[in-house]
Amino acid sequence: MSALARHFLHQNIPVFGFDRIKTALTEALEKEGALLCYTEDVSAYPGWSEAETTVIYTPAIASTHPWRLFFEAYKPIKRAAALGQLTKGYKTLAVAGTHGKTSTSAILTHLLTSAGLNPTAFIGGILSASGTNYRLGDGPWMIVEADEFDRSFLHLHPNAAAITTTDADHLDIYDDETDLNNTFDAFIKQVEGPTFTGTGLKKTTAVGSTGNHSFATNIHANQGSYTFTLHLGNDHFETKLFMPGKHNVYNAVLAAALAHHAGVSLEQIAAALPTFEGIQRRFEYHLKGNTTLIEDYAHHPTELKALIDSLNEMYPEKNILLCFQPHLYTRTRDFFNGFVTQLKRVHRCILLPIYAAREHPIEGIHSTALAAQIPGAKTCNLEALPQAVRKEKYDVVLVVGAGDIGDTVPQLKAVLR
Repeated sequence: MSALARHFLHQNIPVFGFDRIKTALTEALEKEGALLCYTEDVSAYPGWSEAETTVIYTPAIASTHPWRLFFEAYKPIKRAAALGQLTKGYKTLAVAGTHGKTSTSAILTHLLTSAGLNPTAFIGGILSASGTNYRLGDGPWMIVEADEFDRSFLHLHPNAAAITTTDADHLDIYDDETDLNNTFDAFIKQVEGPTFTGTGLKKTTAVGSTGNHSFATNIHANQGSYTFTLHLGNDHFETKLFMPGKHNVYNAVLAAALAHHAGVSLEQIAAALPTFEGIQRRFEYHLKGNTTLIEDYAHHPTELKALIDSLNEMYPEKNILLCFQPHLYTRTRDFFNGFVTQLKRVHRCILLPIYAAREHPIEGIHSTALAAQIPGAKTCNLEALPQAVRKEKYDVVLVVGAGDIGDTVPQLKAVLR
């Protein structure tokens, strides 16, 4: 939503919006010219007429919310539909998948930018290099994340696409994993050119394994970075990626395949990968020293596994404290055992209350129930987290989740220095 707001602001189109709370992101948008409010009182609306106003909403806001009800007369459109309309007139590269969309699309944006193709990009996270999730370019290519939530990606008809993973998720939307995979199949049919993936989905171009369209060999970890040989077609080049986690090498291979489709040479790709500076809230370091503080967006058991695998690879002898805020009651219910399995792998876990977002509580589904299955785990609220962490003595502290747990980072830095 914030990337869309930035797009319209760059076109000198006034933007008004609502969010529940003021954050660093909303403050940045206000500085860029957006008019934002943090109240459900609809009298805060500046009074723009229906005829000259487009209303865009995220499915994360309930249909019964006062602002949704207020704007019904304006014939509001879903965020994904708005993004689909904006892609018209561009050659679109879309990145889909249940995990890794933001990392892959961010790397792709960097590769096309480094090659001088000057893309426009809508990214689901804040790039460390630019401090924004939006890039306005004057080239022919547009890069977007194709979100499977609410079947949003069916609004897109890209020139080419990549699919990272298809793990079961959003089971509040999909009947089961088969329903999810069928929807990915429907998305693939809407792609004009190739769809690159390592998932084995039908009618796609395979990547990630030796002999595929593109893949990596000789992968070596070194203090949070990876060196590897990138293969594409009959060519190969040595390169390096400064992102922890072997899964990000796979994401880089996907980004390379899409970039090459857009006309970037393998030599240019290999030269650009080492200069990618990463994404905020994706294994983002906030402190290094006696105590290391890392923030990450992981909110699914598969993402937690990748995160903890990376930690064990980088800090095999260190004591690890993981502060986790579960995201959505339905996701916690559907993957309860998976969360328990992964959270047991760290030395100690502090669980915050479930971040509800658009949902209502589900009886018996709460962080206390999770903690009861994890030896040594305890619970606390968001406000109490810094003092709870202060009492602990650990080498590595992680702040993990897709909700507002990241708001505690400044206070955590203060107590851990």
